[in-house]
Amino acid sequence: MIVAGTGYLCYSKFIFDGDTLNLDFQGEQFKARLQWIDSPESRKNSQSSTDSRILKHWEWAEKAKTTLANLVAGKPIVTIPIEKDSFNRWVCDCYLETVKAANNVQIQLCKAGMAATYLPFNRFSYSTRELAVIRGIITETANANRKKRGIWSEPNFILPYEFKKLTI
Repeated sequence: MIVAGTGYLCYSKFIFDGDTLNLDFQGEQFKARLQWIDSPESRKNSQSSTDSRILKHWEWAEKAKTTLANLVAGKPIVTIPIEKDSFNRWVCDCYLETVKAANNVQIQLCKAGMAATYLPFNRFSYSTRELAVIRGIITETANANRKKRGIWSEPNFILPYEFKKLTI
């Protein structure tokens, strides 16, 4: 049974998109949503569009998914579940092999330009580990934006939080 705040050594079983994956901990599988980031939204089976901005967003969603898959493939992932979200996924911080900011999966995705920040509000207490992750996410997102890496290279890119508001 997965417990919030406990670290688990997991392996990736399936990548849903650029910020959600299925993890295995000693035979127990669970869906993990990476905390504090938002990657481009994948196209749902029922969706279609001829709008070039929407099509580009979906292309970047596939690139983000591939980036996450390549990042975690076959590697031990230290996962710290925080809480369950409205979709019954565990919101998690994930690290490759050891818990340190340089190994944080969310930071690596932001560094690659495959995710934007999706930071908390109305929360005022953070552990030192959480502050390091937040700092890394902000810094690497800003660097990727400045260097026009990943989604930031796309003129007029629809950010994930804006994309979710669209009716497609």
